[in-house]
Amino acid sequence: MGAQSRLKPMALKAIATQVPRLTKEALKRRGAAFATIVAEWPNIVGPSLAGCTLPEKLGTPPRPPKGVSAPPQAGVLTLRVAGGAAMELQHLAPQLVERINSFAGFKAVERLRFVQGPMPLAADPPAAPPPPLSPAQRQRIGQAVESLGDEDLKAALARLGEGLIRGRRGKA
Repeated sequence: MGAQSRLKPMALKAIATQVPRLTKEALKRRGAAFATIVAEWPNIVGPSLAGCTLPEKLGTPPRPPKGVSAPPQAGVLTLRVAGGAAMELQHLAPQLVERINSFAGFKAVERLRFVQGPMPLAADPPAAPPPPLSPAQRQRIGQAVESLGDEDLKAALARLGEGLIRGRRGKA
């Protein structure tokens, strides 16, 4: 039995609540602006563009020498883009820069740099739960295991029988 099958839905929800805390340090090294851009990317560009783009890095100009005060300068945001979307994004670049900066709360991005490449594979959607067994199928399984004395063994074999019947039904 794999680790995923032992995780309960509540455990997954608990892990999901910890992701921002766990990734905060890694994203802090790239800057708060980049962390905001990554976290809000689907909200910034919308679901269709978020599916074919991925923020990779925010390059910032060199800092002024110590003792010289200068306002923070905007950087170049590198986006990985699925091949067909690059041309459209070049035309949308001014609007995207404006939206990114409004989400960041300051002028974090001066311009966009596009790098064509494959997008990470999306996780498969969860499979639909199998339909419940019919009363006749449950009765047949119960009859098959009723003569066993050990209740744990009986329950385990009943679950196995249910799984086998559901598996056959999914392939039919």
